[in-house]
Amino acid sequence: MSDAIVTVTGYVGTSPALHLSPNDVPWTSFRVASTRRVRDPQSGEWRDGRTAWFTVKAFRGAARTVSESLVQGQPVVLTGRLSTEEWTDKDGRERTSLVVDADAVGPDATRGMTRFTRVVHEPATGGATDTVRRPDPWAAATTTDDPRSVVDDLVEDAGDDVGGDRADEALTPVAG
Repeated sequence: MSDAIVTVTGYVGTSPALHLSPNDVPWTSFRVASTRRVRDPQSGEWRDGRTAWFTVKAFRGAARTVSESLVQGQPVVLTGRLSTEEWTDKDGRERTSLVVDADAVGPDATRGMTRFTRVVHEPATGGATDTVRRPDPWAAATTTDDPRSVVDDLVEDAGDDVGGDRADEALTPVAG
């Protein structure tokens, strides 16, 4: 049977928790709520539909970066393998949870500002270490509710380069 690969957009419902398996494999888990928007055919208005809850798990190198990057309430987008887990609740009822073993997880930049810092997972004696490489050129931007102030800060930091034919360069991250 082939795996069901899904992409989920929603909001982080619980703070990511970092764990260590009995085999010393780091993993993190958190819950994501995804609410479908539906259009009422009679009124033409949009409303919230049913909310689906997913347990998201990330393993090994991704476990630490995911647990340190996301916080409860943030918009998130993820992709991974969908499965189910069956369990019995405290009242003795059989329950089923939707679980996504994440291949990729990140904040949803269509719903707010974000910044990225590349981390390279390198094995070392006594465990894995994370090395930060090439910091994000946008990292100097401050976190704010108003994205215009981030752009203003970047323009201000560009100094004399703003204006003329170099104005766009002050706002373009350089890859490399």
